[in-house]
Amino acid sequence: MSVAARTATSAVRDRIQDRLDVLNDPSRRAPHAFLKVISRIHRVLPRRLRALVPVTFIGYALINGSAFVIDICLLWVMYERMHVFYPLAVTLGYLVAGAYSLVLNRWLNFQSHGSLSAQGGRYVVGLVSQYVIFILGLSSVLHLAGVNAELARVISACCEGLYLYTLMRLWVFRGTPEPVEDEEEAVALGSSAVAA
Repeated sequence: MSVAARTATSAVRDRIQDRLDVLNDPSRRAPHAFLKVISRIHRVLPRRLRALVPVTFIGYALINGSAFVIDICLLWVMYERMHVFYPLAVTLGYLVAGAYSLVLNRWLNFQSHGSLSAQGGRYVVGLVSQYVIFILGLSSVLHLAGVNAELARVISACCEGLYLYTLMRLWVFRGTPEPVEDEEEAVALGSSAVAA
């Protein structure tokens, strides 16, 4: 084999290895696996609801549901166990949950590759506006109108969840297309679901 042929073969082998390395990169496997999970959940929804609910909303609900659990757990630990001043404990829990939500939604759910500082800045504006409008505003108005405090907070939490998802989809991660599962795999899963 000539030197030129060996060099060409080596170059091809290196390109193939580079592509395999990208596929084996854990930072790329996790978003793909997350998309498979939320796509399967999305396919279970009734057809009319599936047409209205984007796949990323399901991912958002999973991520932000776990962020809420983290927020409440941190509040409990800091306030009940560490005796941190209550407003500080609430704020710290909210900040940690917010950062967790931004990172996971960016990486796993929306799979965005835009500027983290620009997206993070827009997300902070969204969190502050959400806090003022829904956590302080709507829940207080509902409570003053005679709604039970816990029920008022649950209603405001549902509204703030829809608000923050819409803000993320249209503003924070604007221009990021809805992630799509591998077509062949989705078709195979869809046909097996129809056959079952």
